[in-house]
Amino acid sequence: MTIKECKEHRRLPENGTKVRISEQITPIDDCGGFLVHQRHLIARKPGAVGEYIGWVPGAGGDLWWIKHDDDSIGAYSFTEVNDLES
Repeated sequence: MTIKECKEHRRLPENGTKVRISEQITPIDDCGGFLVHQRHLIARKPGAVGEYIGWVPGAGGDLWWIKHDDDSIGAYSFTEVNDLES
């Protein structure tokens, strides 16, 4: 299932699904509601390529863990994550 299909059907992607992060993401200063360690906010990268590795507990499935190609892990709103090829 593609990321687009996951969003349409309110499902989570399979672990390992390759993704691209939106060019426009929420600024770190506005991510106070993301209850994650600061390192996962600092790791957020607009336009980055990576893979979905799970969802952030306590966020109702709206925040996803993305492991970037450089092995850093960022927390992203599902709205900031797209299919690698779109």
